Amino acid sequence: ESGFPSPRQLDAEGGLDRVAADTEEKAKFLLDLGVNFNYAPVCDMSGNPECFIFDRTYSNDPVATAAYAETVVSVMNREHIVGSIKHFPGYGDNVDTHTSIAHDDRPLSQFLEKDLKPFEAGIRAGAPIVMVAHNIVSCMDPECPASLSPAVHRFLREDMGFEGLIMTDSLDMNAITI
Repeated sequence: ESGFPSPRQLDAEGGLDRVAADTEEKAKFLLDLGVNFNYAPVCDMSGNPECFIFDRTYSNDPVATAAYAETVVSVMNREHIVGSIKHFPGYGDNVDTHTSIAHDDRPLSQFLEKDLKPFEAGIRAGAPIVMVAHNIVSCMDPECPASLSPAVHRFLREDMGFEGLIMTDSLDMNAITI
């Protein structure tokens, strides 16, 4: 636990206004420490409270999560904090890639209709960095984890129009082995 309220808690306390105030507070806190980068916001969605990512998500609704991503990115940019929208193209309710590899066999249509919406909003809002997940997303590349997949990176650049920095999630996670 971080000691900070989760995105879902912030929503319950006051919706996007509370999210914006919390993002501003964290930005000022980080800048006071001399830190100008935050691995945020999480653009993943989960509807399963048992899923490892659930508490880190804002909602399971793509419209609500897109508004959340846009809010956080906009406030961070205004406050001069570099952020990273993550975990592209969206974890869904998959297993934790900190402990094992995740095979995501959802169809591309589900990503287009749901999971990619928050990333689209974050990119439009000016997110400078996209962190890519280690899930193997079979509809994009059935062989490589998304983080290491040229096909997924091409999708992010060409289909999503992202021109910023693409980074992987931690390479020390158990989903990546050599």
